[in-house]
Amino acid sequence: MWSRVALAGALSLSTASAFSVGSAPGLAIASKPLSATRSPQRTFALRSLKAQEQTTYDDSISTAAKERLYLDCCAAFNVEKKSLVTDDDFEQLKSDLAFEGSEVIMFSREEIKFMVATQRYKEGKPIMDDAEYDTLRQSLKALNSPAALFDTPACKIRDDGNTVCKSDLSADDGKNALLYTPALVLVALLFNEFTFWSYGWDPLLSLIAGSPLIAAFTYVLTNYVYFQSPYITKAQCPKCTTPQNIYFGDVLFVNKGFGINKAPSQFTTQCVNKACGADLKADKDRMLVVAEN
Repeated sequence: MWSRVALAGALSLSTASAFSVGSAPGLAIASKPLSATRSPQRTFALRSLKAQEQTTYDDSISTAAKERLYLDCCAAFNVEKKSLVTDDDFEQLKSDLAFEGSEVIMFSREEIKFMVATQRYKEGKPIMDDAEYDTLRQSLKALNSPAALFDTPACKIRDDGNTVCKSDLSADDGKNALLYTPALVLVALLFNEFTFWSYGWDPLLSLIAGSPLIAAFTYVLTNYVYFQSPYITKAQCPKCTTPQNIYFGDVLFVNKGFGINKAPSQFTTQCVNKACGADLKADKDRMLVVAEN
């Protein structure tokens, strides 16, 4: 009887040790490690970058992941001469992006080339040298392409310890159009008065018939009389990211000696944020604004 009790105790002790942490090898039951959970967007993005063969397009991923996949497909086809997805899936991807209002599918070949070059540089696999990249970016910025405009300022520390921050300039189309308002109103009123008292024309008819002449005089007055080579740009302060406008050109020949097409393309102004007050060096040719310590 005592031998049976001892045997039962030994069996229970060995069973408990088998399930305990730190039990002897051979007695422990191996537990299956938990695998890290990845989102569908991250999983598919990794597959699209590392796949050597075609993958299946998953339309449940986010718009940002679809845009990234679209650029990866364009890069793989044009640079590496391979396809990441089938032709049908690629057409479906373009349709989904168009339905979701993405601007990526409206980009030109040069814009896609620039975005792919930027992404590959960040990944440590550049596809063009710095000179070619800068030339491509400047050409796209001259066209006011959204692909070449960075959302946030970029900063770097020079060898002398000073910090240099840069931000992109872009044309403010709305305010540039408003510059023509004073001349347009003046020319339209004078033309209406002249045609009414001289020929008895209806005001609406005179505006329609004289629109080419009104437009020509408006352009001349705006660009050569009221203003001289006006160009309004918008940017963020590289220091405090405050939005502001920077005007290139002259007003009523205030700056003596400048005149038409003689206004400087580079000058220094100050941030509109009084708490910041950083000196900003604006460059119209490069479409950049720079702030230094």
